Amino acid sequence: MTTNEQRQLGRAKNAILAFFERRLSVPKIYIDANWDSHPIDVLAIDRDGVGDVHAVLIMPINLNSDPQANRLRTDEYVRDLVRELDGEFKQRFAQFQEIPAQYKYIATADVSGCGGDPLMGVPHPNFDGAYAQDGIGRIGFLSIEFLPDLDAEVKVVFKPERFRAKIAKLADNYIQQHEPDWQVRA
Repeated sequence: MTTNEQRQLGRAKNAILAFFERRLSVPKIYIDANWDSHPIDVLAIDRDGVGDVHAVLIMPINLNSDPQANRLRTDEYVRDLVRELDGEFKQRFAQFQEIPAQYKYIATADVSGCGGDPLMGVPHPNFDGAYAQDGIGRIGFLSIEFLPDLDAEVKVVFKPERFRAKIAKLADNYIQQHEPDWQVRA
């Protein structure tokens, strides 16, 4: 990954952090978390560490300045993601499906710096990989768009549905052992 792509990925993580900061009550937010031995790009534990756990996996996409080419390329990329899931992202997605969290999200982000909207590449919410095996819980999808001279914008494409997760002890241990990247301070 180039320096610019790494920078854009960092901006995407900060955009997700700000998204949770606005949406959750009193979150503790962690960037590049190791949650239950799984790498998570952004992890948020609501209600000062005793509420629901929200986990985000960011899918970096390289767009270019041609919108039509981007649409075709992004559609193909996501089709591969949903149907075949190869390489490093396949492994991360498989692990992501198994992580203990009440809410899970996949976020698409253009890391090329072209300022494109990766929204067009997000799959339909009813693909099999989005649901828990028992049917209780669906992965949500977010799109991160980098606007010229503005902050990154996070769009909720499909809301997540709550997964079963009995993780109170895991969350308690995690917040005791890790310093959040962002939290409300009194």
